[in-house]
Amino acid sequence: MCDNLGISQNIFHRLDRVLASDLYKPDMLHTIYLRPFKQMMDWIEGFLKKHGRLQAFDDIWKALPPCPGFLVPKNAYLEVTQWQGKEMRNLGRCILGVLAVALRQPGGA
Repeated sequence: MCDNLGISQNIFHRLDRVLASDLYKPDMLHTIYLRPFKQMMDWIEGFLKKHGRLQAFDDIWKALPPCPGFLVPKNAYLEVTQWQGKEMRNLGRCILGVLAVALRQPGGA
């Protein structure tokens, strides 16, 4: 299958009139990353709203400090109207920590 560390054949090599370079390539960012992540964030936002912790989540999001490989959010979480891929990846890097801190001191409910 490999010829001097260069790939000369692939699984489509023996199929007539099929070139691997012509095959459909899904948009990984939108089909795999953004859609499921957006659905998860919609659920988390509803959960936080139901338990009165959405403002705490937003406050923590605004207070995130800068660090290497992380862009500090320019807007509060609730102020973002359209998420770009870079912003969504940024949120993915810190969502667990922000959510944990937002739920740390729950109210009476």
